[in-house]
Parts: sequence; structure tokens; C-alpha cells
Amino acid sequence: MKKANGSKNGLENYRKLLLTKRSELLSDFQSKLDTLVGPGPAAPEDLAPVFHEQFIALRINRLDYLQLKLVDAALARMDGGDYGSCMDCEGPISSRRLEAIPWASRCIACQELAASVHDFAPLEERAA
Repeated sequence: MKKANGSKNGLENYRKLLLTKRSELLSDFQSKLDTLVGPGPAAPEDLAPVFHEQFIALRINRLDYLQLKLVDAALARMDGGDYGSCMDCEGPISSRRLEAIPWASRCIACQELAASVHDFAPLEERAA
């Protein structure tokens, strides 16, 4: 793959953005543990709102986990020298896109094509 956006300083800025997002996601996991643990002993009729909050927390944790995987994959591409190259067309991903979504693995054209084929908004754009 072609190496894009390869200036040493530019890569370090993207690495900082990725590491900041990674630590933010990990701290969010930690803060949601209280919700998942629950309030302790309670009357059965009082548990419905607790179960609802746990359900919501689990769904959000799943989205955060998926985004964490994207961030980790971007860091791995950076270490491998492929960061900033589209995984489909191997062309460069624009610096504006990487500044907005540093874990992006596709250029805008390929991402739009992938989204139209799969008929859904990609996680990397929802999570920004």
C-alpha cells in the first residue's frame, strides 16, 4: 500500500488523537460498570428501570467496544506503515478526513460505496 499523510509530525498528531480517543473510550467503560453492577437487593417491581438502564449501558458499551477496535486497528496500521491509505483502493485518505475521523480506514469515495452496498451508516462515521 502507498503510505499517505506520512510526515513524521503529521503521524504523531494522528497518533495523539487516536490515543486520546482510546483512553476516553476505556474510561467510559470503567464509568459504566456501576450501572451494570446494579443497585443490589431490591423488590422485583423496582427492577424494571434497573434492567432498562443495564440494557442501554450494554448497547452503548458494544458501540464503544466496536469503536475501540477501529481505533486499535488504526494504531496497528500506523505501526505497520499503512496508516492514511484506503484499504479498498489503496489511495490516500485526505488529511481533513483523518483529522475528523482518525480511525478511518477508507477514503470518502470508497466509504460511500461501502455504505451504499451495505445500506447502513458505518460505525466510523456514527462514532465521530
